[in-house]
Amino acid sequence: MSPRILSGLALAGGIIAILLATPPWAMGIVVVGAMFLATREYLAMARPGAPRADQINLDLACLAALAWPFVEPLVPAYEHGPALVAAFFILAIGRLFRPLPIDTAMSRLGADAVGMLYIGLTFPYVFQLRNLEHGGWVLVMVMAITFGSDTGAYFAGRLFGKHKLYEVVSPKKTIEGALGGLAVAVGAAFIARAWFPGHDRLSPLDCLVLGAGGATFAILGDLVESLMKRAYGVKDSGTLIPGHGGALDRIDGLLFCGPFCWFYLRATGLW
Repeated sequence: MSPRILSGLALAGGIIAILLATPPWAMGIVVVGAMFLATREYLAMARPGAPRADQINLDLACLAALAWPFVEPLVPAYEHGPALVAAFFILAIGRLFRPLPIDTAMSRLGADAVGMLYIGLTFPYVFQLRNLEHGGWVLVMVMAITFGSDTGAYFAGRLFGKHKLYEVVSPKKTIEGALGGLAVAVGAAFIARAWFPGHDRLSPLDCLVLGAGGATFAILGDLVESLMKRAYGVKDSGTLIPGHGGALDRIDGLLFCGPFCWFYLRATGLW
């Protein structure tokens, strides 16, 4: 069995164990840890050789953005909007203290702000899924949709892929692969409806929307990270996971699929 498959199975097994066998705060620790890995990978791509102070500043900004699900029960005013304002203030004030060289100050602030938005806007919703009723199982379903889409696209693309999906951004992805990913993701949603606790509230239409919509957003998340890597001239975001690259390479789809599923479940009143 290839290192890619082995490491993927080990990672999935560990995360599912945390989701189903531990309290929500344990998932919170995992999310915060993944966030710190993501900020380091992002800054290494966007600004190689950035000083340690800039890394700490980005860490603090992303932490301020991520903190709202944890802080809001204690301080109701600290919602997502104020959290993002606080995060931007941290970045901007930090740049004021380290403006030199002045001619690149705004480009450096801009790169850091993109990283904060990319990470700080998405990570909280992954944790919020865990806070729903049967949240561990909900997040397992969302992960199954995300990674099922990725796996289905990989095999369908290898077997049937002929037409490029978006060659300028990701040369290997095909339309046939994307359709295979959508089919597997929809199947994952129907499996969740049949077997996961509390998921019998999902209708067949809900499964279609969550599966197809979640897969679409997962593909978009993957393409956005591919765009980022090609723009910065790197192959992978990091080397953390054998056969998979960095943390961002593994969760790029989840960072888009997770918020979509959360909004759908909340907007429809299902959770």
